Amino acid sequence: MRKKIAVFVNGYGMEALNATLKGIKQSETFSNYDFFIFVSYASYDTQENYNRGELNIYNLPKFKDYDGAIVYTNALNSVETGIELVKSAIRAGIPVISIGIDVEGSVCIDIDNITGMREIAEHLITVHNVKRAAFIGGYIDHPESICRLETVKRVFREHNLSIDENDIYYGNWGNVLTTEATNRIVNDPSGLPDAIICANDIMALACSTELTRLGYDLPKDIIVTGYDFISAGQAFYPVLTTVTSDYESIGNKCIKVFDAIFAEHEVPRKILMKSKLVVGESCRCHADASFDIIRREFGRKTYSESLDRTYLETSERTLTNIITDSPDYDALRHNLMQHYASEHSLIGDDFYIVMHNLYMNNVMATDEEVHEDGVTGTVCPIVAIKDGKISSQAVSDRKRIVPGYEPDSEKNHIFYIMPLHTGKYNYGYIVTSDNTRIMREHLDLNAYLEKLMLALRIQRSNIQLHIYNDSLKRISEIDTMTGLYNRFGYENKAIPIYEDSVRGETMLMVMFIDINLMKRINDVFGHMNGDAAIRLTASAIKSNLKGDWIGVRFGGDEFLVIGSVKTPEEAEELKNAINSNIDKVNKDGVWPFRLSISSGYILSDKETKKTLSEYIKDADNLMYETKKKLHAEQGDQR
Repeated sequence: MRKKIAVFVNGYGMEALNATLKGIKQSETFSNYDFFIFVSYASYDTQENYNRGELNIYNLPKFKDYDGAIVYTNALNSVETGIELVKSAIRAGIPVISIGIDVEGSVCIDIDNITGMREIAEHLITVHNVKRAAFIGGYIDHPESICRLETVKRVFREHNLSIDENDIYYGNWGNVLTTEATNRIVNDPSGLPDAIICANDIMALACSTELTRLGYDLPKDIIVTGYDFISAGQAFYPVLTTVTSDYESIGNKCIKVFDAIFAEHEVPRKILMKSKLVVGESCRCHADASFDIIRREFGRKTYSESLDRTYLETSERTLTNIITDSPDYDALRHNLMQHYASEHSLIGDDFYIVMHNLYMNNVMATDEEVHEDGVTGTVCPIVAIKDGKISSQAVSDRKRIVPGYEPDSEKNHIFYIMPLHTGKYNYGYIVTSDNTRIMREHLDLNAYLEKLMLALRIQRSNIQLHIYNDSLKRISEIDTMTGLYNRFGYENKAIPIYEDSVRGETMLMVMFIDINLMKRINDVFGHMNGDAAIRLTASAIKSNLKGDWIGVRFGGDEFLVIGSVKTPEEAEELKNAINSNIDKVNKDGVWPFRLSISSGYILSDKETKKTLSEYIKDADNLMYETKKKLHAEQGDQR
């Protein structure tokens, strides 16, 4: 059986991952492994709660369910998370490779930050006569950023130069803070340095772009260098002078390490992968001719990539409409399944959306409750596309995170698992395979996921608002004392019943009910007992309603029952049943007063074509005749 390897990576480092996977696939033993790649888009530039929701994807797998793990400890945009993942794998007793940071108990494949960075500093000083350089680091306490800065400082000292502390800035590996740092460098009273050395290519590109925007001619006015040798830097003008980290060789080495471990062979505790200088144009050198080939290829792809982006945006709009127009979760499940079954060229032949059960079953559950429900393992696939077809067999649980995963299938697998969340609370995840258009053509997967999550959030809010509106509407229709409909509820409920009786074959029954001697109950026994008499009468009415019959508190102690009947006997049975309930109240002897009611009912006649108001008036008159007779017998006033 193939070995299952869990891989933990940040989506912004997808280029490094793809190079690693290329090296893995070139291995002779690649077919012996299945890879489950857990991807977050946590960023130093992003709000903390959002990052927490992204990083929670790393809590989804249980290490004991895997045979090994690879953790990009140097590139998760959370050093603490990377180290803790490695330690968790060690505690679970599985072999783990830490790429970047040496954690006791792991096999550390580290990138030689020193050699490449030393070569850049030496090149700038000896070839380009750089005397003063600014340095833009990553995160201030990130091990690789620290190492790269200390290497540059050491080389400058060796040449009797120094990096002034005022010339050290931090861009947190991203664009925003790097752009701010570039402006501070430009506005420094001591003037421009000879060069700006950046701890990665992303920051070097952001710095170069901002300098160009400010009117500087690069590399004539100032040198900018990077680190990582990413494709954007190779197609850029001027081509970045940078350092290459051979992730393809790292991938090949990962497979060799696991092969050795599973064969119970000795493996080194730490493996150092060489880095080296790549001379581009941004240091004023002439770039290798291969970069012209890269730029021409980039130019050739420009239009096709714009078409891909347009296609992706169209797909995102369609998806948003499908989700937000779904009135409930049954409709959402059906609509999404049909969408992905007919339009899976973007996301591949294997695609799953897995939700926490509570998210689907209780739309009023809080984000925190849904998140906690998912922690227990209660999840279900709402979209399951396997081999390009809708799958009804897919199941999911904590152990089998990928619903359609078949460990004994002929072909080995690479799956990507990414989180769905609202802020720091997760409600599910998506799964796709590596052979997909969105992965293969490096489309903006993060933007796709963000739009998917936003649409799901809007849909949930729409459903909740609908429930709230229905609840408010019902509250506005209900008499708070009795629980029967009030006059507003009567308008909304009674008229449709009347109209149905006019069109149909049934008769409309209108029964008017009034409490006898209500004034005496209030005067003799107090208004609290008077309120009790009203509630008891309402309860007698409610307990005998059936079908489309409704009860209405029409006034203080006046009630209506309206509904359709097939025979006059049904109306008579209702009248007797309500009186029977009233008699039971009196027999119980709980209340100090004797409760009695007068009632009268009228049945509709299609020939007369009376309005509902006229039927109510007729029923009221019949009730009043009954009440008059009762009062005459008892010598009381109404």
